[in-house]
Amino acid sequence: MEILKCDRIHLKKWRPTLIRFIWKHGDQRITHQAIRWFRRLNNVEQEGTLVALAMEEKRLIGLTALSNYGLGEAFIVVHPRFRKSGVGEKLLQFTLQELPKVYTRVACDNIASLKLCFSCGLIAYKLISGPTGKPTLCLTNRMADHQPQSAMKYL
Repeated sequence: MEILKCDRIHLKKWRPTLIRFIWKHGDQRITHQAIRWFRRLNNVEQEGTLVALAMEEKRLIGLTALSNYGLGEAFIVVHPRFRKSGVGEKLLQFTLQELPKVYTRVACDNIASLKLCFSCGLIAYKLISGPTGKPTLCLTNRMADHQPQSAMKYL
């Protein structure tokens, strides 16, 4: 398996395939807002934006996309046949290497995604009501940014 960072040229070429992949394999967990953002995305070189593809012998088996370090949009989609084989972990680890900070939101009933985030070292810092009204955890790899100032002196 190979993880490839998607540039502007490849995004334009692959976008229809990637959108079909998201719809087909996202298990209806990728929001319509995230898909609309992805459809309009042109500048993958913008700071905090990343699109990466997991490929196996020229076949798309997973992808991740983030805007504004994940504060805008963030999602990972893996083909069902390749789940539990490390594809999601590789995509998230690649993201953590490429970006200095990463944020995401995961619905509390999405156990597989929470397990993935925690296994790669992300830390929950806030509980919110998500876009569908479900309890949702906000996660990051930059916990120091979310500590109360009074607690910082003890860390």
